Amino acid sequence: MNADIMSTIEAIQKQSDPEVILRIIFKTIGNYGFERFIISGLPDSGVDVRPFVLLSGWEDEWYRRYTDQGYVHLDPVARHCFSTALPFDWSDAPYDRENDGSARRVMQEARDFGMDEGLCIPVHMEGGMQGVVSLAGQTSHLDEKARLELHMLALYAHGRLRYLNSHVDCPNARRIITAREAEILKWAAAGKTASEIADITGLTARTVNQHCENAQKRMGTNNRLHTVVEAIRHKLITL
Repeated sequence: MNADIMSTIEAIQKQSDPEVILRIIFKTIGNYGFERFIISGLPDSGVDVRPFVLLSGWEDEWYRRYTDQGYVHLDPVARHCFSTALPFDWSDAPYDRENDGSARRVMQEARDFGMDEGLCIPVHMEGGMQGVVSLAGQTSHLDEKARLELHMLALYAHGRLRYLNSHVDCPNARRIITAREAEILKWAAAGKTASEIADITGLTARTVNQHCENAQKRMGTNNRLHTVVEAIRHKLITL
């Protein structure tokens, strides 16, 4: 794992001021070639998005237009977050370019504000809620390592801002996983798939996935990537 991104995540986790987090994120995404971002939840159809916005790094005029016009319900990038858990380029968000005039208008107006390209990271939360971290900027230069680092950054920033927004104190409990769970997470951190880990450990892929799910439940994380990063951060596994 990249030491710089881990340090950034640590800095975000320690912050209680969203304005400081805003500056940290702007500086960090700038290193990857991105200029603007938004971190938000995604509301049900017809519901105002503004109460769900955790942190906006958009230009004020575009933010007002997007929220006032309810563009979140027309935006193909936001809509695609409900269909995937993986980061995707804005240009890969599907919509009918011939017949879906509303989606086409949102994308065109974004371009008018200099937001031609971007990377979107869906965030699936507890209770079936959906969130998003969307970064504006060119993506063609990003390799898999950079995408993974941005994915981690997005998950932690979203989680920290949700925590600050809720004003709910989380217990600083010691996080414990079993030796077998730690072994599997270590292989997952090395980029191995469930099938590959099964071949290495002599387990079935189903059992590997179950161990990952058990570790996720113990640690209160959102998905496998989040679990791996937390296990590294808390020194439950080493690379």
